[in-house]
Amino acid sequence: MAGVPPGKPMVPELDFSSQPYGDLSKRFDRDVAHARDIIREKLPALSELNALLSISFGTSLTLFIDARASESPAKLLESRPGDGAEPDCQLTLRPETIIQFYQGHLDPRYGLFKDDFLHDTAMSKKSIPLAIKFSDLLTPQGPPAVPKPPSAFERLPVPTEDIAQVKRDVKEFGYGLVKNALTPTQVAVLRKAVEEQAAGERKAGVARMDGGADATSGPNQRLWVLINKGDEFLDLLNHPLIDEIVPWLIGDHALLHSYLANIARPGNIPMVMHTDQVAIQPPIRDVVFGVNIMFALTDVHASNGATRIIPGSHLGHVAPADIFSIDGTIPAEAPAGSAFVFDSRLWHGTGPNTLTPGSPDSERPTIFMFFMRSFIRSQENYSLSLRPDVARKLTKRHRKFLGFCATGTVGGQEGYINEGAYFDRKEDCVGTIRAPHEPYVPGSVNGV
Repeated sequence: MAGVPPGKPMVPELDFSSQPYGDLSKRFDRDVAHARDIIREKLPALSELNALLSISFGTSLTLFIDARASESPAKLLESRPGDGAEPDCQLTLRPETIIQFYQGHLDPRYGLFKDDFLHDTAMSKKSIPLAIKFSDLLTPQGPPAVPKPPSAFERLPVPTEDIAQVKRDVKEFGYGLVKNALTPTQVAVLRKAVEEQAAGERKAGVARMDGGADATSGPNQRLWVLINKGDEFLDLLNHPLIDEIVPWLIGDHALLHSYLANIARPGNIPMVMHTDQVAIQPPIRDVVFGVNIMFALTDVHASNGATRIIPGSHLGHVAPADIFSIDGTIPAEAPAGSAFVFDSRLWHGTGPNTLTPGSPDSERPTIFMFFMRSFIRSQENYSLSLRPDVARKLTKRHRKFLGFCATGTVGGQEGYINEGAYFDRKEDCVGTIRAPHEPYVPGSVNGV
């Protein structure tokens, strides 16, 4: 499944390698043929590209889509056009990706760039809008609408202590700004914890950097799994804003999808514009699955990397034509101690930090706690990431946030799924226990 072949059987009699239901070796060829048929079917729509594209499926086979003649349908060519023109956009895609776009099972922006979320893409800047538009034209619903420009709104959210207004802003614009969510003392405590943890991870050689040209470089630093990294971060999960906002937007049993700090530093490359429910595929835009709460540990403004947002982009079938551009966005600016609350459907991304290294407040430390509905798989796999020494001091609140509490028919342990029951990691779960089979006798119980 999903390209992972079966391993060597542990019980010889249970070797299923000689019992296939299809010839997997021919699947690629079938997918290529299907992808070619899809492109051929979509040629009238692809005329909108007004460009020459090449599509490689990772083999010697390369198809060309010639849509340069606006007065006639696009053409599908098996070789380079006779005029020798260079493609305006060169794509390398798995044929099943084309099929998933066509079926509406995969969002094009995610399918094309899911490995480029924290760093720049290798694709040329000129090719990006063409690649996105080509993929959009394959989908059942077609290209999304261009988001409404920020200048078109009569007003936009501003930091406020009125939580009712924050909620109205989240509903209307996709985000709201909570003023004075943290006191100056609380800001100082949390900022010290973040900055010292960041320095410690760099010194230990385990820092996670991003915002550069590739996945291993960049000045920005993320502190993942804050649950493991200090009592300050455990205490922040007691913040009353969580209780006020999260159940209101996504229900009582939401889980902590991820918990991290993000330090934007001078010289970074802006993060790709994205939504926080982009991993939910097929894409679903008419339901909000998550809410993010970002705490500002310094004054956040355009020049030090404020999150770029597209107001109102949480509603409807809308998306930017180029997710690597911040054109049409605004910075979510707020003073230190504020909380930036936003719907998981809002298009956003870390902005560019244009300050001089070492200048006052040139680093922008923030803390993100992202909650998702309880049936969504968490970004962080806490059953693997949680340190045992931290697990021993977690409160019921922490454990519920991490999914160590049964809700509905999920989150149980060894088959016990009682609503509201809490569980801890067990080292002695029932394993292999064998005894000679005997017919069941009514009334028999455990141990008999």
